[in-house]
Amino acid sequence: MVIRMTEERKLLVGFDLCNDFTQISCYSKKSFEPESICYTDDETKYMIPTVLGVRKDTKEWLFGEDAIGKGKAGQAIVIDQLITRIIRKEDFYVMDVKIPPEAILEKFFRKCLSLLKRYYPNEMVAKLVVTIPQLDITLINMIYKAMEALSLEKDRVSIQSHTQSAVQFAMSQSRDLWMNDVGIFDFEEEGLHFYQIKINRKHVPMAITVEEKDLSETLSFDLLEDLDDKESLSYIFENLAKSVLYKQLVTTLYMTGKGFEGNWADEVFKHLCVGRRVFKGQNLYTKGACYYARTLAGEGKTENFVYLTEEMVRSSLSIVLYRDAKESEYTLVEAGTLWYEANCEVSLIPDEKDEIVIRTKNFLNYEIHEHEISLAGLEKRPPKMTRLDLRLEFSDPYTCSVVVKDRGFGDYYPSTNQILEQTITLAY
Repeated sequence: MVIRMTEERKLLVGFDLCNDFTQISCYSKKSFEPESICYTDDETKYMIPTVLGVRKDTKEWLFGEDAIGKGKAGQAIVIDQLITRIIRKEDFYVMDVKIPPEAILEKFFRKCLSLLKRYYPNEMVAKLVVTIPQLDITLINMIYKAMEALSLEKDRVSIQSHTQSAVQFAMSQSRDLWMNDVGIFDFEEEGLHFYQIKINRKHVPMAITVEEKDLSETLSFDLLEDLDDKESLSYIFENLAKSVLYKQLVTTLYMTGKGFEGNWADEVFKHLCVGRRVFKGQNLYTKGACYYARTLAGEGKTENFVYLTEEMVRSSLSIVLYRDAKESEYTLVEAGTLWYEANCEVSLIPDEKDEIVIRTKNFLNYEIHEHEISLAGLEKRPPKMTRLDLRLEFSDPYTCSVVVKDRGFGDYYPSTNQILEQTITLAY
């Protein structure tokens, strides 16, 4: 039975969860590309409103356009702004009943993922990557709880930001599209943003970094909706694009976001095509997440990169050990690890040492720092008769808390439960 279930877990899914719309893509073993999962039989309907609803008569849960339609008809209670409310830690009430945020998310995920059955009725999810606009630890925890309620444990689920998904998408394309830097213009309700994906080929493996420029003060979504003169709008956008691309070796551009819907910017795209390749679409992030699901599943060829987006730890952390009278290192955290996934724990037996040395090495500039954690405050025992638990916990990509706990040594020396704490700030 276990073998059969494992064989059925074939689906590699990208899930773009936003406050307004949600998109799903699934990796096709025929085209070898992510393909959008449509909300209806209409292949253009892949934008699912991030909305839930409850019918007043049957108490049935609804989602997407169905929930909105029944709500407008007065037949259902509509629950919207799901992501914003979860991040703000607001409560959800339906018919005076309080519903936990993870339960709200679980119902929305369940409804959306049921669409996969229309395409793949006999297959299960092997890897699911949820991409969200920005990493928020409250939202991340709620997503994991919701997935657990759907029997999707952490070994099958990963969460990444839009920036990470954009990098995954760009670097999964043909090599000629990322021979130089790659640019992404994202025009959503928050306004226009530009992301420049930079590839440092001097490093082995190559380092991928992203620089963001917030252009929303000049080109906001409100301006898009209020300005009737589309020629003025395209003029503003073209000047902004030329300013951020000036003297930059960006030869591929991706345009995404509902702000680019319609044809108001098409002439600008044509101008930007001179010496560059320009692509426009609304499913960049979900497909990037789907590519990452493929990577997690160990499928497809992967280039030798280290991704150092803003959510990643840019330094490796190791502990200095002595083995056979020689100094050696044991890596605790690799550079390029998501900060909220970088926590680790190891057990140590110190040998006549009054300190533990944590060594940090910056991946980009190779700068090395050593951080000594004094053990002088712990109970004194004979050599090799103390066991310590060493735990690393990150609160952001730059700040690591080191916790050392005395575990004693079996029946010979009971644990004192003494705890030492020290904060390491990673230099950038």
